Amino acid sequence: MDKNTAAFIMPVKLSGDELELRLFREAVASIKNQTDENWILIMVDDYSEKQNVYDEITKMKNELGDKLHVIYSDKNYGSGAARNTGVHHANEIGAPFILFNDSDDISDPRRLGLVRKEFEKDDTVNVVYTSFDVIDENGNVVPHDRILMSVREIIDGHKVDIVEGENAWIGIATKKKYTNLTSCTAVRTSLAVQEPFPSGSVSEDSHTWVRYAAHPGKFVFLRDIKGGYRICSNVASRSRSNNAHFYRKMFEVDSAGFEEAVKIARRYGTMGGLDENDIRTAFYVRLALSLLHGESVKYCKKSLDKALTVSKEKTLEYIDQLYCNPEYKESLKAMVN
Repeated sequence: MDKNTAAFIMPVKLSGDELELRLFREAVASIKNQTDENWILIMVDDYSEKQNVYDEITKMKNELGDKLHVIYSDKNYGSGAARNTGVHHANEIGAPFILFNDSDDISDPRRLGLVRKEFEKDDTVNVVYTSFDVIDENGNVVPHDRILMSVREIIDGHKVDIVEGENAWIGIATKKKYTNLTSCTAVRTSLAVQEPFPSGSVSEDSHTWVRYAAHPGKFVFLRDIKGGYRICSNVASRSRSNNAHFYRKMFEVDSAGFEEAVKIARRYGTMGGLDENDIRTAFYVRLALSLLHGESVKYCKKSLDKALTVSKEKTLEYIDQLYCNPEYKESLKAMVN
């Protein structure tokens, strides 16, 4: 394999439903249609079980040949573990960087070429990411006012205080909570190996991005293209619709990822000259806002309690600094007081 061949990584866990299979084919086609043709696709089937899914993958293998590497799991481990399997394979075959792409999301045809350009012109760049449009099952862009607030806040965050450059973890932790969608994220393979995804399929990506960003190196935001994030009609989101305890897990996993990022930042000196407890307070305030957007008052309060253990004064100060509608600030302040 060419030493410059990039690896797309796609976890696959499908029920065999015909709509899912069609969206799967469209996701793979978006990789096949890259203008930069120096890629492989590492597909990790996370125990889909249905024969028609395996038949579909076999057809793709026949079409793509050596450009498609397929790994079958012996049971369902979750999307985080599936991506880790793909990362290790990419590392073993010498792919210099990885582009994540979920099995129903769409990559712009120029994605690989633009990502490669950023990695090759600056060896301190660790992560390259883009914004995205929410698209339905027919590929239509969903109007902004019809998108869940928790997803809308990510898109809105690509317009104000965009996370870029060194010490990116601070901006992610204190202002964004989440900024780089999985299917719009590319990372150097060496860092992906060093910082694997946690197991499970709730906030496993958020946990990972903040750890990536705490390492020395830069985040780069590409403004020229967008990905397509698939949310089908009448489905809140893939994770939320499949997990009754989503917000509990989101609170726990995001908190654990942040605390791991703090340890990494201490080790490498990437605090950006800021006080650790100030960053911690701002993080839990920001996480509380995301939980409030998800209408999870219970875990919103738990996150605020974490912030209050550091400082009530700072907690209120950071609530005032949030970029959100005033009514959300007032709700958070009411919980504090």
